[in-house]
Amino acid sequence: MKNYLLLITFALSSFSLSALEPDNLMGRGLYEQKGGNSCMFCHGIDGTGGSVAEAAKLDNPKNWKVWKALGGDAAYSKDPKAFIAKMKDATVNLILTGAIRHNASYKADGFDWNKIVKYNGQMMGVTGAASVAWIKKYKNRGVTPEIAAQAAWIHLQELDKQSVIK
Repeated sequence: MKNYLLLITFALSSFSLSALEPDNLMGRGLYEQKGGNSCMFCHGIDGTGGSVAEAAKLDNPKNWKVWKALGGDAAYSKDPKAFIAKMKDATVNLILTGAIRHNASYKADGFDWNKIVKYNGQMMGVTGAASVAWIKKYKNRGVTPEIAAQAAWIHLQELDKQSVIK
């Protein structure tokens, strides 16, 4: 019922196509889609306990691969704002392109692939069937994969129990 009400709220929300901005309501609607390879399926409703054991525990960004690839606590301590901006860029890219493309092509200043094991190909982000269907449903309202990936990042901030990326 909760997911249904969220979907209705998003569907009925008033926004103009020219002013469409990603927000948590949109991100949550995308995240909570049902189906295999959906965000919620792999990561769980609260970002933990999903059906894929090796999926990131989204409630603790300090354990994410991107945190480690960017230099972890030491890099964060030097400039938290810049670190989070880089973390957002890498995470949104992962959500937008899926793990296979992200692993093959993501190159950004300070991101060190040697510090992590590459992302599992099951991480499909908005290229997964559940996400593609959701985006298609709202395409006429201006939702694009890029906007959806940004909205997913906003929802990830809500799942962060340590308030590291908020």
